[in-house]
Order: sequence, then structure tokens, then C-alpha cells
Amino acid sequence: MRIVRFLTFLLLAATLASCVTTTDPRLIAALQRTSVREIRIELAPDVKTFGFGDKPDQQVQEAVRTLQATMAKELIGVPGGPTRGRLVVTLHVFDVTTKQARIIGGHDSMIDGTVRLEDAKTGQLIAEAQNIHGEDLSMRGSGYGVIVAVAINAATTSGAPDIMAQRLSKSFTRNVKTWLTQK
Repeated sequence: MRIVRFLTFLLLAATLASCVTTTDPRLIAALQRTSVREIRIELAPDVKTFGFGDKPDQQVQEAVRTLQATMAKELIGVPGGPTRGRLVVTLHVFDVTTKQARIIGGHDSMIDGTVRLEDAKTGQLIAEAQNIHGEDLSMRGSGYGVIVAVAINAATTSGAPDIMAQRLSKSFTRNVKTWLTQK
């Protein structure tokens, strides 16, 4: 019986060990030789936007400006190498929930995009991440009852008019920074 357990454990350990992903050292070296100096955000032609209410074009542009400001604040100079880099973010999904949808319906916010790091002088591609994701999960206080959850969601959305875009931008920027500074 012990031999069967041991062999099962050994098989499980070998299976788990084969699932470990490693990062290409060439990618890490390329990222470390670069420093983000400019950021450009673009919307894919088929970008999916939700939750922008009556004036979607204006609200999308305001949310993009919020994302641009957050990324500039957090990513300029990262990772710190000598080569001047340009970060080009192409958004495929840009869903910023409204405060009302978040409070009442528990609607989540998310960003999905492709991030390219290129040489700012030549435009040559240095690195690319296909699926960077950012999200701000909406339902706070679930499990305590509808009234408590609605009250908690109302409290978490109070503040600046673009608080939802700010929270989503921070999440997305944090994931981009993790990609840029991988070791």
C-alpha cells in the first residue's frame, strides 16, 4: 500500500513539475535594458466598450485619459534600463461600470489589452504581452444580504466622478508593471 501511495505521489509531483512555466531569459534581458519614456494608448477597431451610458464616446475618452495618467505616473522610468522605450497599449475590452450598475447590479469592470514595448527611436519591437488584464470586481458585501451589499457598494463608489475608471486603471497598470519588471 505504501508503494502505491509513493508512486501516486511521485506521478503527481512529476505532473506538477511539468506545469511550471519559465520566462525566457532573453525577454527579461530585453525588458531590463529598456526604460519606458512614453506611453500611447489606442483602441482596437473592434474594441468592446460597455457601461458608458448616454455619451459613450466622451466617457470612453475620459476613461482613456484616466488610464493614460495612471500609467504615466506608475510606469515612466520602469524598468530602468538605458534604452528609451515606448509602451503601446491596444485595448480590446474596456468596460468601466457606472456607479449605479455597480451599486445595484454588481457589475464588474475590466480591461483587456495587448501591450507592446518598442524602441522609441526606431520603433523596433522589444517585447509584447498579448493578454494583459485588469479588473475591479464589483460586489462588495455579498453574503451579508442585499441591503448591506448595496450600502457597501454605495460607500466604495463615493468620491471622484471617475473613481471607477481610476480603480480599473490601477489594476491594469499594476499588471503591466508586473510584466515589465519580471525576473
